Amino acid sequence: MFIVGITGTLGAGKGTVVDYLVREKGFVHASVSEFLAVETKRRGIEPDRIARHNLANEYRAQGPTVLMEAVYQSVPQGVERVVLEPQHTVSEVRFMQSRGGVVFAVDADLETRYNRIRERGSLKDNVSFDEFAAIQKLEMASDDPNKNNLGAAIEAADFHVTNDGTLEELYTQIEQVLAKIHFSKHDVRV
Repeated sequence: MFIVGITGTLGAGKGTVVDYLVREKGFVHASVSEFLAVETKRRGIEPDRIARHNLANEYRAQGPTVLMEAVYQSVPQGVERVVLEPQHTVSEVRFMQSRGGVVFAVDADLETRYNRIRERGSLKDNVSFDEFAAIQKLEMASDDPNKNNLGAAIEAADFHVTNDGTLEELYTQIEQVLAKIHFSKHDVRV
């Protein structure tokens, strides 16, 4: 199985990278967010951003890669290419790399990202700009290895893309990364 992990800041375009890999390169998507949404609903909790964040930290408290392992194990047998996102800690990035995967980090400026999440209109993104900035600050750094540390996860990623421009510019960056790892639609690694 060829694995791509995706880390990055909130609203940077991780989902856009996922959509491109699924649509253009035949990847299957394994979503941590959807995994957590199903689990919060099962527990009778509203699946907003805070509930998912807390549940993710609950998994991480059991071990730094327990959440990634659970989502990874949910991928159906026989899948050749999977994009699993997001990784929020260095341990989660290293887990993906230990499975032979590569990790993309996606970022964009704060205001652009806030506008994007507001346009999505999902329940988990129903926050003010100040709340968004506070959540971002909380998720960017932590001394606790079981909590989100996006800054360190982004630094540990194999490749970095900046999504401040057009979709075509983002797609070009993705293709450049895929060329560096010698990936084609038909051959996992040439």
